[in-house]
Amino acid sequence: MKEQIIFLDSHDDFHSARDKIGWVQTDRVLLVLPQRRVKKRIFARQLDLLLIQRHAAQLGAKLALVTDDPHLCDHADTLGIQIFDAVDDSHLQPWRSRRPALPARPPQPKPDPELDAPLITRPRFKFLQSARLRLAAGAFVFFGVIVIISLMLALTLPTATIHLTPNGQTLNADISIIADPEAAEIDSAAGIIPARSISVIVSGSAEVATTGIVDEATQRAGGGVTFTNLTNQAVRIPAGTAVRTTGGAPIRFVTQQDVTLEAKKGSTGTAPILAIEPGPPGNVAAGLINSIEGPLAIQAAVTNEEPTAGGEVKQVASVAEDDRQRVKESLLAQLKQQGYAELIAKLGEGEFAPIASASIVSILDETFDHFAGEKAERLTLEMRVEVGATAVNESDAFAVGQAELESRLGRSLAIVPGAAAFARDQNSTVDSEGRVTFDITARADAVASINPDEVRAAAQWQLAEQTPDLLYARFPVVSKPQVEVWPRWFPRTPWLAWQIDVSIQPIAGG
Repeated sequence: MKEQIIFLDSHDDFHSARDKIGWVQTDRVLLVLPQRRVKKRIFARQLDLLLIQRHAAQLGAKLALVTDDPHLCDHADTLGIQIFDAVDDSHLQPWRSRRPALPARPPQPKPDPELDAPLITRPRFKFLQSARLRLAAGAFVFFGVIVIISLMLALTLPTATIHLTPNGQTLNADISIIADPEAAEIDSAAGIIPARSISVIVSGSAEVATTGIVDEATQRAGGGVTFTNLTNQAVRIPAGTAVRTTGGAPIRFVTQQDVTLEAKKGSTGTAPILAIEPGPPGNVAAGLINSIEGPLAIQAAVTNEEPTAGGEVKQVASVAEDDRQRVKESLLAQLKQQGYAELIAKLGEGEFAPIASASIVSILDETFDHFAGEKAERLTLEMRVEVGATAVNESDAFAVGQAELESRLGRSLAIVPGAAAFARDQNSTVDSEGRVTFDITARADAVASINPDEVRAAAQWQLAEQTPDLLYARFPVVSKPQVEVWPRWFPRTPWLAWQIDVSIQPIAGG
């Protein structure tokens, strides 16, 4: 015996229950209703249950319920519909009423056909009652579903890739840039960018060989003098007595040994002498030494009967004024280079400082170890100075170049992202205010601006072989675009725009 068990949900009603029973030929139909905790009743009216019973009878099936709803049980007993407590009970117990059958009701008047008709009728086609026709109808439905699925796949499965190369041009620009420490912002029109003044304090020393020459006395002149007693008493002239010339700058000599004059006026005595100062001035002619220093001058007279000789000099190195200037210039250049190297090491990313901008801002301290004219073979200078330079951000200069390129763009053109290139000339000039002037070269590839969404819209659901011509006629491209459709055998581009991938490529080698 065929049995159909149908579980109803809380949201079901008469119509959905009737649809679930369907039109399947069966012997018994068991409706399993949800528990009573659901407030909404599926069969709120006895009429609903009656219509379900009639529908089951039309199928040749006996109707039974599984429910614990007393209200529904009353309606079922009235209509003679069997009630079970559980699904298993319907298999173990005979199909009989849960309650004793009510007494037979008096004959009812003939029902109105309109009242007996279901509230919502399902059309019944007589031709479906034939098994062969039902099979044909099923096949028709099956092939209809296949056609619908095929159509959906045709609309959603294909993908396409479009490669196109826009028209383009190459832009070049040479721009002169002024980096001004006083500028606050970039002025692309004037080619002025901000710069910053930087400085550092450095110290060091330098040494040079002296170039000055001076005479240095090395030997003292010597000779002999004759003393004459001017008194009648003996006169003793001790060694170390000073005698000198009297004409011009006096040349002084000292006796080298004691001399004693006899106690007789006019008596004489000789003594060797040496000049006090070394050098040629001590070489005097005969008769020029004629004075005795001290109290002996009134007791004796002196003269040199022979010229003195032996006073010599030699030339030795000394500090010339040019030496001081030369070592200073050398040390300043050294310190400027040292300071510039330290400044370069402290620059930020993308910054540069031209060597031409490096300068000595101020000399804080300088010390020479010898004066000008002083005898010395080497001259040493120690200095502490402040070195300054002008730091320039290269990206600011390139921003001016970018603006210049964009100002030269033709209509509907755009610079290819990442295709702009900039180069800075290493030569630069610096004025007294620290402004750095240098040149940059800017180059970029510009292509026609093409909106990928417009390309997708134009190519959507077009014949694959005609799409290149269509796009070539509509968009500014170098050549006919390449259109790749997958699957390859599919004759059209996708119906869905998001299934079309647009690849915009710059001109090769551009």
